[in-house]
Amino acid sequence: MITDREARFSLAQAVTTGTQYSTNSYDTGVKASSIGDGEELLLTVNVGTAFAGGTSLAVNLVDSANADLSSPTVLAGSGVIAEASLTAGVRLLKMRVPSNTQRYVGLQFVTVGTHSAGTINANIVRDADSNRTYAFETGR
Repeated sequence: MITDREARFSLAQAVTTGTQYSTNSYDTGVKASSIGDGEELLLTVNVGTAFAGGTSLAVNLVDSANADLSSPTVLAGSGVIAEASLTAGVRLLKMRVPSNTQRYVGLQFVTVGTHSAGTINANIVRDADSNRTYAFETGR
């Protein structure tokens, strides 16, 4: 998976309490957006550093007319994820970026409890890793 700094929402972004937004938003341009038209683009959201001290996290893809993502519209989300599942490297969200968004697209993080540790990495990418783990049978 190749990442582009200009299409990065979060890099080791600490998510601690309440509702927070991604460090960066993606500007689709002045005209009505068709970011997902043509070649498929994917959003990937992964845990960088394991979360601790809180209860849960939800990640939402949002759009807004404003660069700071104020007055956002939720386009899609991960649902609530228990802190026990927020371990380093786990993928929280992988989805196709929708077309016809408002000018700015970004992420909203909604936490329950106060996290003393935990970071997020999130990018828009062309191809995402799809690693699968398979059981290995010994003795054969």
